[in-house]
Amino acid sequence: MSGEKWGLNIPFVSFGAVTSDDLFCPNEEEIFRFYRANKDRYHRALDIGANIGVHTILMCKNGWAVKCFEPDNMHFALLAKNLLENQHLIKGGVSAPGIGRVAVSDHDGTETFVRVKGNTTSSHLKGDKQPYGELEELEVPVVDCRPLFDWANFAKIDCEGHEARLLLTVTPEQAKKIDFMVEVGNKKNAELIFLHFAKLPTKLWAQKIGWNQVSRFEDMPVHHSEGSLFIGREPPFHVKP
Repeated sequence: MSGEKWGLNIPFVSFGAVTSDDLFCPNEEEIFRFYRANKDRYHRALDIGANIGVHTILMCKNGWAVKCFEPDNMHFALLAKNLLENQHLIKGGVSAPGIGRVAVSDHDGTETFVRVKGNTTSSHLKGDKQPYGELEELEVPVVDCRPLFDWANFAKIDCEGHEARLLLTVTPEQAKKIDFMVEVGNKKNAELIFLHFAKLPTKLWAQKIGWNQVSRFEDMPVHHSEGSLFIGREPPFHVKP
């Protein structure tokens, strides 16, 4: 059963080309260790692109108040089920995370969601990726990220190519109070994020270079296989200078 190592009850699921076991790959497990190491660093967290709830449950396990968002109705059903099955892990008086079957964007409204049937973990808002294989399109509600960033002091973002749209809304005031753990989907988004945060009172730290500080664009991840990007004033772990 997926997640046993981390004390989670996450039944095996196939997403097509990948399975729930891939949610516990080495790069992801480093982020899980980050949650554990920073238990007292955060109190209000966002899980944007929650999939079936692994990150949400681990955040709740820390006692954080969590709001999670997943637009795919099939993933959302599994998310709700997994939260119920792991409710014994939700600590700190948090009875349940806030959950929404919505996408997060830079506005309120609706957008077209593209489900990639051969790998539903690659599903995305239309225009954010070059889709492949058999596809299905449906309209989904979207909510504006800016009030969410005002509320939270940590956000995990894995939204399949939409990450730059969200992060380009971050203001200097928000950058002083909220940290981000982000999967960067492509070079264009990496460039936009790199340039935007160069103007803000925060720093970039990349998993691909051992969580050291990004000092040039070449240090930025441009694909999920290169690991995540941490955005914060302090490093995610104790790293070498």
